[in-house]
Amino acid sequence: MTTLYKILTLCIGFALSNNLWAQSQLTYCEKQVEHDSIVVDVLRVLELNDDAYSAKIAKEKWQSGEAKLLLQGGIAPVAYIGQEQFKEKFGVDYDDFGCIAHCSERQMEEYNIVIMDYLTVKFGNEWRNHIRKDIPGLNKYGTEAFKKISYDYNGIATLIISVIYNSLEKSVGFDSKDSTFVKENIGCEPTTSLDFLYRGIEYYVPISCNTDMKEPPSENELIEITIKFYDPKRVRYSKDQKPYPFSIIENINLLR
Repeated sequence: MTTLYKILTLCIGFALSNNLWAQSQLTYCEKQVEHDSIVVDVLRVLELNDDAYSAKIAKEKWQSGEAKLLLQGGIAPVAYIGQEQFKEKFGVDYDDFGCIAHCSERQMEEYNIVIMDYLTVKFGNEWRNHIRKDIPGLNKYGTEAFKKISYDYNGIATLIISVIYNSLEKSVGFDSKDSTFVKENIGCEPTTSLDFLYRGIEYYVPISCNTDMKEPPSENELIEITIKFYDPKRVRYSKDQKPYPFSIIENINLLR
């Protein structure tokens, strides 16, 4: 079924694009707008509803005790011996879509990663020994999330991800060279950093002085953050900079 989605995606993409020469004349923003439009059309054709499986929905399901891990088992869903014990032990069931998925594969992975981060906070890594190995997103869990970043022509990448809040802490200091870089690109030196869990790994990222956060998150609360990364090959700063590559949190959404 995944192969069918990929074929349909390619067909719709080619149909909506006039020609390769016209595409090359578009600006980055215009290309992004057209790409987003194609994605929306593909999801409409496949009758997928990513909004119904957003990180906020995953948060609500976990808090209500109705959390499920999503998967697509095909025409004949596979039931693993002992899989019911996973729910009994960790309070999380499986939701097998069968042949027709209700959301995109990427959304399925993002949704599952939220549930898996909640499991890590509550049970440590024990759940990983009992979970079904065909769960979308499991292959990415516990791996470095920001090693392969695709930067734009300005050497900047912006990601919006859902993370588990740990704490707010004092931001690390910068040496003279990096301090100049930070002030030129952000406008000031951040005084606060966010400690959070994402894909089973803990991260520590400074918060921009321009971030408007009216209240801090609750302990172990799922929040959505917008992070801007700077390509060290395009924007000069030292490898001693933490985190490296340098990143800054620009927005915090409490998903409430």
